[in-house]
Amino acid sequence: MSIYKELNDVQLDISEFEEKSLSESERKRIIKNVQKKIRPYQRKNNWTWAGIAVVAACVIGATTLTLDKGTIASMPFVAEPIEKYINELQPSDFSSYKTAIGETAENGLGKLTLNEVMMDDQQLYFSATFQPAEGVEFDYQTNIFPTVKINGEDYTVSSGGQSIELNDSMFTIYNDIDLRQSIDTEELNIEISYDKWEFDTFIDQPWTFDVNVSQKNLLEQKSVFTLNKEVTLNNGEIVTIEKVVSTPISTAIYYDLTRSSTEDIYFSIKSGDGTEVNWGSSFVSNEPGEVSTIRINGLSMNDEKYFLVAHNSEDVVLSDPIPIN
Repeated sequence: MSIYKELNDVQLDISEFEEKSLSESERKRIIKNVQKKIRPYQRKNNWTWAGIAVVAACVIGATTLTLDKGTIASMPFVAEPIEKYINELQPSDFSSYKTAIGETAENGLGKLTLNEVMMDDQQLYFSATFQPAEGVEFDYQTNIFPTVKINGEDYTVSSGGQSIELNDSMFTIYNDIDLRQSIDTEELNIEISYDKWEFDTFIDQPWTFDVNVSQKNLLEQKSVFTLNKEVTLNNGEIVTIEKVVSTPISTAIYYDLTRSSTEDIYFSIKSGDGTEVNWGSSFVSNEPGEVSTIRINGLSMNDEKYFLVAHNSEDVVLSDPIPIN
């Protein structure tokens, strides 16, 4: 009998477990991680997966001619780039906007090497490699989160992350940090302290890094469309669209939902030829003082006309196209 069928017959008394409420920041972080898993650009045609499978099979087949299984499991790998976190199947080349670091810190939990840092508009990305110490349990479901200061200030609104197993003793650690405002200085000093294991465990001796990052190339190619436009949607909700910011990495829509009674409002971008691109990640809130963000990764707006289209989570259109430029 399958172990899964046996588990179906197990009786649990859940009353013996203490229910703990998530904090607001933890709730938003979990929602953000789920949204990253279901974002539209991860759904690809079958031929893409088939091609990857064929290549993987060829590599594995060729490797086993000269290496045994134990050797393969412990092979070191080249650090995974930030581009694969943003779009695993069709990564772009953001070399001009990244800063390579390559610094390693160590504590009782293991070694952490900060590989790359990349700044986008109101968002910061990190790629690191973690090598757990002997006896430390770690897998792809475990996350490490950093506390970050930029030029001495903490701008963090929310953070996300992902762990990817490279071999039996090495993991890529990705993190992205949403910031409460744009930072327009070309040179940035970033203090990074990887101090949180999962959501609720603080690390006594965190891995810390102090790095200098340039966003000169990003700023030179960034376009800001200030709208400050109040829109009444078809469902009667009122939204204030503050601005749209396009960089070589993404296009982000910033809007205010404080006059709305629901958070179930999102935006896509439609170009003049009718092509519509849906959002890739979001931070949505109608709490006072918080600005909602829809970020479409991989979309860099050019000189043609673009429009915003409001819709809800069921993809019901809530507005006529709203001009951006």
